[in-house]
Amino acid sequence: MPSVIATIKVKDDKIEEAKKLFAQLAAGVRADEPGTLAYIPHQRKDEPATFIFYEKYQDMDAFKTHGANLAKKGKEFAGVMAGPPEILMVDEVS
Repeated sequence: MPSVIATIKVKDDKIEEAKKLFAQLAAGVRADEPGTLAYIPHQRKDEPATFIFYEKYQDMDAFKTHGANLAKKGKEFAGVMAGPPEILMVDEVS
């Protein structure tokens, strides 16, 4: 099962807007993407403009579906992001 750690930096004046956007996004992913097993946004305490998402997918098809769905929301993200996200693919150790 693929997992992702995504780090997103937002503009300092868009932190509250980003929090709302990310909470709505996570709710939508949980409701509409059954192959997404976990999609949890976090905000760093020491850097409030940095958000970290923990994501876990049933398989690569679910990951690709999520990516396609995110692409449709590009304009919403463009308004809050301070740069491109850092995406780290990881494997769970079990």
